[in-house]
Amino acid sequence: MQSMLTTTPPALSAFETEVIAADHFQIHARAHLLVSERDQNFRLEADDGRRFVIKFSNSAEQLEVIDFQNQALLHVAARDPALPLPRVIPGMDGQLHYRVRHAGETHFVRVLSWLEGIELESVASNTDMAAKMGRVLARLGKALQGFEHPGSNPLSLWDMKQATTLRDLLVYIEDVDLKLLMEQTLDRFDARVMPFMSKLRSQVIHSDMHPGNVLVNREQPDHISGIIDFGDMVKSPLIFDLGIACAYQLAAGEDPLKGALPMIAAYHQVRPLESLEVSLLGDLIRTRLVTSLLIGSYRVRLFPENRDYLMVSYASAKTFLINLQKQDPDTETARIHNACFPA
Repeated sequence: MQSMLTTTPPALSAFETEVIAADHFQIHARAHLLVSERDQNFRLEADDGRRFVIKFSNSAEQLEVIDFQNQALLHVAARDPALPLPRVIPGMDGQLHYRVRHAGETHFVRVLSWLEGIELESVASNTDMAAKMGRVLARLGKALQGFEHPGSNPLSLWDMKQATTLRDLLVYIEDVDLKLLMEQTLDRFDARVMPFMSKLRSQVIHSDMHPGNVLVNREQPDHISGIIDFGDMVKSPLIFDLGIACAYQLAAGEDPLKGALPMIAAYHQVRPLESLEVSLLGDLIRTRLVTSLLIGSYRVRLFPENRDYLMVSYASAKTFLINLQKQDPDTETARIHNACFPA
């Protein structure tokens, strides 16, 4: 399960990328490296002015997972074409992906359309945008409803179904108090969430809706122009998708949940939550924070040169987790319920 986190990402040059883009996709372009965690991505600027993203998968990635991601994007494009998602660009012979060899490793390569915009994390957050994200996430969930694929359940530590296995990474946390808080959070997940897994609505979810994966219009920063990065997509309980997104909408200060309530309310308007899902949402938010802290701490030991990227949200996630722990769980659940079902 940890192979995707421990395997070194591909390291093709811009020139090699340009050759592959021309040979397999008939795209003649200049390649510019993009920041990524497990894979290697480039922006292609074609001679005719068009832009694309070319993605080289980690050598540990499985073919069925690559096909799963491609087919999911095709499915959403057919179900809700107005959603601002990247489109899969076929190659010269109609294939959606190809195998390439580099430095003794095999990687899958594919091309997606480029979505214009700037990352939401570079724009000041506000209540209206949180609500818009909630509605877009709910629409995406509705578009993915009913989609099935044999590659939809890849083993990944980012998949919250696997949260119990994160205990193995606690050895990388040096802060004793923080480690204890993480253990308590995982204990609550085991006790409160795991027994109800079979009763929760399950489907393919995006599983990584955070401000770095949301694009907004440069001239109209209140307009969402794109949702990107489907690398953590998985079949899991539907409510996990919202719990993950809420973990990135928490407010600074003593009342973190305040920042996520507009997203929860807006999501519920499009995709109504069930009472069981409402009761578990607080634990899911905490579990996502623990996931980010543990995987970030683990991977920075493996790839210290990528520390800035891997630890970008470490301090805020730690503070959110500590401040959430001060809240009464029953009161927290009541506030979430009231956001969805106002009196």
